[in-house]
Amino acid sequence: MRSSLVALPLFFSLGLLVAPKLASAEPMAEDPKIAATGNANANSPALPVVSVNSPSGAFGDQGQLTVSSDSSLSVSHRTFSDSDLSTTEITLLPAVDYFVVHNLSVGGFVGLDYVKAGSEHSTTFEIGPRVGYNLPLGKLVSFWPKVGLSYTHASIGGTPRQPGLSTVGPSGDHVALNIFAPLMFHPVTHFFAGFGPALDTDLSGDGKSTTIAARLTIGGWFGPWRH
Repeated sequence: MRSSLVALPLFFSLGLLVAPKLASAEPMAEDPKIAATGNANANSPALPVVSVNSPSGAFGDQGQLTVSSDSSLSVSHRTFSDSDLSTTEITLLPAVDYFVVHNLSVGGFVGLDYVKAGSEHSTTFEIGPRVGYNLPLGKLVSFWPKVGLSYTHASIGGTPRQPGLSTVGPSGDHVALNIFAPLMFHPVTHFFAGFGPALDTDLSGDGKSTTIAARLTIGGWFGPWRH
């Protein structure tokens, strides 16, 4: 938990840098300054000039819908040289985000994690909303931090190898704070990949845990679709 206290100020300072821009965010297509200059950062003079026709500058327009996978899809099987125990894990975490105004996104994610170790197995279901803000930094690069909350339910079945000691993790219900701050790479229009720090910390439940990690996101975007 001590390591999370060191990381929290960094994440919250990123949020403080982004928050003042949210109030002045306007749709790109309706912003005369952006339309006149062709600069996606016309309302943010501290940021570099990024053409709205570049892959990064085109990302984040009002009405865009993104579909991505945070932490990606993974299927793994592990064996141990000094034990006959093997573990199998399947993880899926798809996410959808919608840009309600220029660069401001709201969305959510659903996660499923299955772990089997010997005769013991666990299934974890996770769902939650989040909000993010995209900052174009160059023709192919942007910064898209997101913060949200998640509800997690974990159930365990089978018999532990040692009585009272689970190999696949704890069971129960948790509400957690989730922060993900990836640096995004846009090699072509409509496709992106990102990598950056992530923080997940439990706010409720017994046996609270905190995870600090570096995660990958891959996806694409469609639209814009406006009403």
